[in-house]
Amino acid sequence: MAVYLIDYENVYIDGLQGIEKLTEQDSVYIFYTQNRCGLTFGLYQQLISCKAEIHLNEVAMSLKNNDPVKNALDIQLMMFLGYVIGQKQHHEIYIISKDKDFRLGLEFYQKYIQDEEIKLKIRSSVENSFQEEASQVPEAYENFVASLRESVSQGIFMPEAFDSLPEQNPEKSENCYHRQVREMLGKNADQKTVRNICEIIAHADTLTDLNNGLARTYHDGQKVKELYHKCKPRFELLRKLSREAE
Repeated sequence: MAVYLIDYENVYIDGLQGIEKLTEQDSVYIFYTQNRCGLTFGLYQQLISCKAEIHLNEVAMSLKNNDPVKNALDIQLMMFLGYVIGQKQHHEIYIISKDKDFRLGLEFYQKYIQDEEIKLKIRSSVENSFQEEASQVPEAYENFVASLRESVSQGIFMPEAFDSLPEQNPEKSENCYHRQVREMLGKNADQKTVRNICEIIAHADTLTDLNNGLARTYHDGQKVKELYHKCKPRFELLRKLSREAE
């Protein structure tokens, strides 16, 4: 059961690509303004064939005294997001937008709410929400595996084939940063701790920032010291990975 909050003013028609794949268990809320509310015949066909429940929410761009409000749609979408989270009726919530400002809301959620039963994510289109869990195996690896399977099926095994196996670059993996932090903390680290440390390192430019961030999150001096000494040797690498993961 997923809910999609569409920043239509930002993503427009492209953001709704893939909407026809949704099910009766999903809900879609399209936030739009009179500035951008166009509808093509193709999109109309997608909407009427979509099995999910569709809601059209026109939002105000100015106050009653006609003073325009900056980021008016974003503000109202985020307010509705809080309402949806509070309902606890959806296991997955997607904000469909290319606006980077929504990352602040995501960071706030991860730092202060962190509901393990709700996954909150930002994607540029409905279609991208389906591709996120897909394997990120490079094409070169797929070709290598295919050729290896073919040789095995023919009763041929060539060890030299491994010489052409391309090297993986873990820093390009979407989950590389979180995986490195989890490995650093140890297999007994819980998910909340991993998220906290990822968040702290991502916002730390120096070791002093790291220590201060740990102190603000954990008020146990011994725990702060222990986590600091775990993070310190890998700090520069983890900072680099966190920047690439953004």
